[in-house]
Amino acid sequence: MAEPDADPIPVILIAGYLGAGKTTWLNAHLRDGVAPDTLVLVNDFGTINVDAELIDYAGERLLKLSSGCLCCSLSDELGTQLSRIGRWPAPPAALIIETSGVARPRRIADLIRVARRFRLARIVTLVDLASLAQRLIDSRVGELVADQIASADTLSLNRGDDLDDAERERLMRRLHSLNPHAQVAHAGFRTGRRERAAPKRPLTLRRTDERDPDWQRFAIALPSSLSRQTLEALLTEHADGLARAKGFLQADGRHYVFQWSGGQAEWTPTAPRPGARQLVGIGFAGAPLDALIAALRALA
Repeated sequence: MAEPDADPIPVILIAGYLGAGKTTWLNAHLRDGVAPDTLVLVNDFGTINVDAELIDYAGERLLKLSSGCLCCSLSDELGTQLSRIGRWPAPPAALIIETSGVARPRRIADLIRVARRFRLARIVTLVDLASLAQRLIDSRVGELVADQIASADTLSLNRGDDLDDAERERLMRRLHSLNPHAQVAHAGFRTGRRERAAPKRPLTLRRTDERDPDWQRFAIALPSSLSRQTLEALLTEHADGLARAKGFLQADGRHYVFQWSGGQAEWTPTAPRPGARQLVGIGFAGAPLDALIAALRALA
């Protein structure tokens, strides 16, 4: 059993809205090198943990949470996992937690701060600059996205290549207004700027006016005869109700990792994987999402 006075296990919390690039960031961080015996804990919104399958890391050091999203309902499962990990005969040197894109990192950080044997090292929030302006004015998720940004010690920015200088500068001012203390790292594009070091900031109380959208998840088995064009057309037609979709699919005679975010589809060829033909998604409860689910089921 671990010594009771052993140094606390540092925890890095990876946050960011759906499709912001958390798994890509985590894979790059792992490739850059982490402490031996670092443990990675991955949570996803679907019944198939697609993100965990895409992480290139030793299987015995990769744990999957099954609750569906790192939010209020997860507190019991995450607390149980932390307690169990803390009692391992040889606890990990460090812990990295990749949250679901609908998670509020403050809630998880609070749980880590009171957990024995653990120390919150930093919160890294991934930001998709290409969709940031649209996300922040969306009445359904704008407050959530702003809260994820405000919670961060580090903001890692993606997908800014196509922005002109004026638009990029406007977004940077918006990020600074939401979180003037965070370190900013330009992970996904080249700007010629150096990272801005973050001053220490005091702990702040959690906002009391936060309200999460009425999320609804789905998992649908699609036929092996699926065509890419058909699926993209359906998702585009019903995009108003859909926040994110992904899965390991067979389409047009090939196997793919499929990703849908911000109205864009991405098909990455892959070998057959567990859960092939299963599309998992999350959206906003209501008629548009109901119509999409019905249309997807009609494909089977």
